[in-house]
Amino acid sequence: MADEKQLRQAKSVYKTLCAMLDDKEWHYDKNEEELSISCGARGDDLPIPIHINVMPEKQLVTISSGMIFEVPQDRRVHMAVAVSVANETMVDGSFDFNFLSGNFGFRLTACYHESLIGKDLLEYMLMCTCITVDRYNDKFAAIAQNNMDLDEVVQFIKEVD
Repeated sequence: MADEKQLRQAKSVYKTLCAMLDDKEWHYDKNEEELSISCGARGDDLPIPIHINVMPEKQLVTISSGMIFEVPQDRRVHMAVAVSVANETMVDGSFDFNFLSGNFGFRLTACYHESLIGKDLLEYMLMCTCITVDRYNDKFAAIAQNNMDLDEVVQFIKEVD
């Protein structure tokens, strides 16, 4: 359970987050009790669902975007390789893949412990998430649906950058 100072700081970060979204005229749903926001963006091809959470106990802001499809059982090894190759050169954030369920998404986190977080950092996190997910989501969908061998998967993902 968060102490009073952690909760106060988390609420300040949440207020800054909402102000940044309002400045950008971004449409979103907020849950002030849970310090969370749900929204989305439209990429070049697939929708990008976005969930932002301020965590008082851990003093973190996390932006995540789940893929809008599950990976079939017979394509999970291929997806695990694809996610590994994609993450290899990623500077900020990473894709998380659950091999057992076939669910996965992107996650970007910033710690605000004894720090001030401004609108610029929060905007960067949001834009980085949207750009990264948009860059890869259609490629991951193709890997989930097509019979590429592992070498083809590696090449396909390396071509993204």
